[in-house]
Parts: sequence; structure tokens; C-alpha cells
Amino acid sequence: MILASLFQNGAVLQRGKDIPVWGCTSPDVEVIAVFNGCESRCRSSHSGDFLLYFPPMEAGGPFELTVSAPEAEKSITLKDILIGEVWLASGQSNMDYLLSTDWRGDISQAASETVGRKQEKLFKEMLFTGGKCRFFVLEQCASGVPERFCRGHWEELSVYNCGNLSAVGAWFTLGLFMHLEIPVGIIQATWGGTAAEVWMSYETLASLPEGASFAAGRRQDHWNGKLWCEKDYGLSPVISNEPENTAFASPDLDDSDWQNMDCGSWIKQKISGNGSIWLRKTVELPSAWENQELMLYGGSVDKHDITYFNGVEIGRTGKDFEVQFWNVSRSYRIAPELVRAGKCVVAMRASSFISDGAVNGSWYLVNRNSGEWLELSFPWRVKVESDLGIVKSAAGDKSWVPGEPVYPAILFDGMIRPLIPYAMRGVIWYQGESNAGDIQRATAYKDIMQGLIDGWRFHWGDPELKFFMVQLAGFRKKQNFEKDSAWAYLRESQRVIAAADPETFMVTAIDLGEEDDIHPQNKFDVGKRLAMSALRNVYGCAEAIPCGPEIVRGEVDGREVVLTFDHTDELKQISEENSFYLAGDDGEFFPAEKMEIAGDTVKISSSAVDAPAVVRYAWADNPYPVLSDASGIPAVPFQLVLSGKGEK
Repeated sequence: MILASLFQNGAVLQRGKDIPVWGCTSPDVEVIAVFNGCESRCRSSHSGDFLLYFPPMEAGGPFELTVSAPEAEKSITLKDILIGEVWLASGQSNMDYLLSTDWRGDISQAASETVGRKQEKLFKEMLFTGGKCRFFVLEQCASGVPERFCRGHWEELSVYNCGNLSAVGAWFTLGLFMHLEIPVGIIQATWGGTAAEVWMSYETLASLPEGASFAAGRRQDHWNGKLWCEKDYGLSPVISNEPENTAFASPDLDDSDWQNMDCGSWIKQKISGNGSIWLRKTVELPSAWENQELMLYGGSVDKHDITYFNGVEIGRTGKDFEVQFWNVSRSYRIAPELVRAGKCVVAMRASSFISDGAVNGSWYLVNRNSGEWLELSFPWRVKVESDLGIVKSAAGDKSWVPGEPVYPAILFDGMIRPLIPYAMRGVIWYQGESNAGDIQRATAYKDIMQGLIDGWRFHWGDPELKFFMVQLAGFRKKQNFEKDSAWAYLRESQRVIAAADPETFMVTAIDLGEEDDIHPQNKFDVGKRLAMSALRNVYGCAEAIPCGPEIVRGEVDGREVVLTFDHTDELKQISEENSFYLAGDDGEFFPAEKMEIAGDTVKISSSAVDAPAVVRYAWADNPYPVLSDASGIPAVPFQLVLSGKGEK
């Protein structure tokens, strides 16, 4: 007997909904399941598949789940099962971005001062949740066929492993738990650089005008045998898995002539191209740590590393042409016999054979006995072992081969289908950057994304499945207005979806972006806003602020437009910049010269526009938000088409 992948020791099941349990066993036999005092039965199919349901239950646990097929003399018992709230975190790199990467050394410079090390400490202090927060991260799968199972395992969210979970997902989970005080489980299915179309089912894709051609192309590509070959990165250089000189790890080595390296990409810091570098950090250990077992916990290494403590290897991750460890946090045990008081050296050989190479996040030595830790703060000393220059993939972006997540529906088949119909409350979704390449794609996103949401609800058989989107953060140069900003058009598609669907919601991240980084570091506020919106819109917490002010309507009065906002008790002007622009029927936009705030309304006008027909607010890749509510969350960017006394 085999149960579906999510049914493991330590799983979290959804409260208040029918609980499906499924798997496969011998054909045509009775299957009996017992859980929390309830018994459920079904028969397996001719191929051995089975699916049964338990009735809705209240939060609690731990419980045992036993599933047996007496006629086949087979049974499975799972322990430590909790009942609580279950959510799916999905999308591209900003949801894929792990909490370990979120701990970048220069976070206090890259994001607002409300995050950074203060929130690191806060997270660690608040993570002692009695094992009631748990997560399951799916191993990435782009096999190109509908998968029945996935790889991953349930873990308790703790100080020691939280770096392996999506940063947004981690903050969201903690935000829910601190208010609900019941078990919370988060399932992560993410892949960086992916468009929405790859997360849609083939059936949904084929039913949409925007997706029909993709679906037809997918069928035809099966006829092209050349696509179904082993991936070729087109690499001529080969990096050895073993270092050229392990003396660089010795604690007695004089590294005074080495360079300094800050946290992040060694390529962007112009230390080296792709290849291998050595890094060293010297620390002073207190006398009480002598002969104590330690752990080295750290961020990620893009792509491989071999790590040493006082000259002895303590762990390694990645080899050859493996790419999957680029954002996986490191965790290595240090044996007591290696630990002495006073000067100690952590050394690392980091390697990257393609694209970027980086050492991200904060790194700590943790005393396993006392729980104390020392931070290995940047800069670290660095020396280049081999420099291969900048190596880029020659595989191209359109090849549909196993492992390439660029083809429509391929990740639905590989990473979403195996989860269905696991009971859950809803989805948090951070994606859209890959659909914002041009205005046409950004505008079509409205129908594509609505199709994805409707399709997931259909496949789950849950029309009330909640869906929470993150509106794209600001990116690129700050500007007041860009008429043809594809990112602004995509944000508008997101806003329109949420406004039209009573079970879909959106939080803005317009103020959390960074000009030169498509992956803004402030994931704390993104996760917090998602949690607050869920608490308000799903769990009925009246004190939770769900989002910033949202446009409700606009009324034309001569040259003036009166805009009315929702979700605000006090509109505030937060910038001297001007992000309100008006246009007449000719489509030529001019800045609003007048802006008056009164209660939940804003009156704007421009002497260059006699008859306002369209209003745009915060319409640029990286605009200046000028309105917020009392909490400081900015107003949601929008476009409003006007007609006489109201919105068209």
C-alpha cells in the first residue's frame, strides 16, 4: 500500500472541511481508514487506486491515521498528525526565495529599517510554537508527464530549519499562528522564472483563447524527438568536485593578503567569474564552548560548496552540473573534538559552473547544548581558485525537455496535480514578473490568471478555495509615470481579478521593491500583509488591516475627478511626488496639479485636461506611492476609466 505523498508522519490536515485520503493498494479490495475516532471505507479500483473521505473536524492533535486493506493484509499507520489550517504557497522566484536567502547581510540597507536583523531576532524568538507550525517543500519536478506523486517531507518549522522554507511562506505561517494559535501547515510548490501558463492544467490551457495555441504546440512537440534529449548546457569548462589546495582551509593559514567579500554575488562584486573561490571567516569561541557539539547554519551557496571547520571538512552540497542547490540553506554538524576555545576558522570552497555565483544569507555557529549562537558576519576573506569567466547556458529558453520548467502546463502536471485533492484553506501566490515582458502579455494576464484560479478550484472540487495574490513590487528606476509600463498593466490585471472575484484577494508590494533587484529583500512585510489579509477576509479578525486603500469609484465634476477609496479610515499623503495622472479621450496623460484629501476621497484635476476620461495612479515600473492609510500601507495602483458621473 502507498499513500499519496502528503500523507506522512507529522502532516497537517485541514480543519472544518471534508478530509480526503488517497493512495493505491491491491486491486478491488476494501480499504479502511481510522482517524481521530472516525472510520471511513471505500474499495480500490481495478488498478488499485482508492480515495475516501473523513468528515470535517476541529483543530487539534496529535492523532494517528491508520489505513489498511485487510483482504490484502496491508496497512500503514501515520503518527503525529495535526488538524489545523493548511495553505499552499506557489509562484515564481519571489515566492521561491527562501528565508535563508532573505537573511542577506546587507538587508538593512536594501530594505526598510523595520526588517533586517531586528526581525531575524523576532522570528527566532517567536518560532517556539510547540511544533504546531509545519511545512512541506515539494522537490521541483518538470518531467513533462502528469505525476501521481511528489517528493518532499513534513518538517516542524523551527529555528534550525526555517531557512529551507519560502521567506514569504514562513512569515505568513507565523502571522497566522500568532493570531489563531492552532496548527498551521504550509505546502510550498515554487519555481523561479516561471510564467503563469506553466502552472495551469492542460485542460484549462486548451479551453482559453490565449492558451489554445500553447496547448496545440505541446501536442505537436511530442513528434519532435530532438526535444526529448538529455539537457546540454553547452559547457566547455569543467569544474572539479575537489579543491586544488585544501591548505586554504587550514586555521594556521595567513589570509591577510586575501580580498574582502560581502554577502551576495562574487561575480557582481567583480571578484571572479564562474569557477571556484575560497572564503574564510575567523571567530573567537568562548571557553564554555570547548569540546561542545556545534552546528553551522547558513544561507545559500550558488551553486556548490565544500565547507571546513578548523581545517576539517564538515559537509558539502552539490557536484558536477547540479543546479538545484542554488538557494538551499546549508546545515553542517561540527563534532565536539574539533571545537576549541579561542580562534577558530570556518572555510568554504564555493563553486558555480554557470550563470551567477553567490554566498547569500546570514551564517551562524550554534551551540547544540546551550542554544547560544555566534554570527559569522560579512565581510569574509576571499581568494580565487579558478576563474572561468562568465558562462551562460546554450540550451535556450524554449526547449521542452525533462527538467526545463518553461513549457505550458508542465509544472501543474509535475507539482500541483500530485497535491489534488488534499484539503486546504487557500493559496498564497507571488508571480507575474515573467508575464510582464510586454503590454500584450501583461494585459492577457487577467484572463490567464483567472483561468488558473478557476482551474485549480475545479480540479480541487472547491469553488470557495481562497486565493491571495501579491501585486508586483516596484522594480527599476523610480519614476512618477510611464505610460507604457508593462509592469503597471500587469498590476492592473491583478487588481481587476481580485476586484471581480469574491474569493480572490490581493496585497500590494508597490512600496517594498528595489530599483536594482527583482527580488526585493523585504519579504517580512509581504508575508505579514498576506497574513493580515487572510485573517481579515477568511478568519474574520476585524482588527487585521487587509491591504492599503483601494479605489472604489471615480466621479467627474467638470475638470475635477473625485476618487473614493475603500479599506481606509484615514487617507494620508506620504510623498511630495505626484503619481496621479489624467487623460482625456485623446489618451494623452498629464500630472494632476491639484490633489485634495477629504475623508475617504481624493479630488484631483489638471489644467491640461478639460474633460477627464482616464485616471492612473502609481503607473510605472517603480512608481512613487503618494497615498496610504493610517497604518502606512500605500494605496493600490490602478487605472480608472471614467464616464460622466461614474466609472465606466
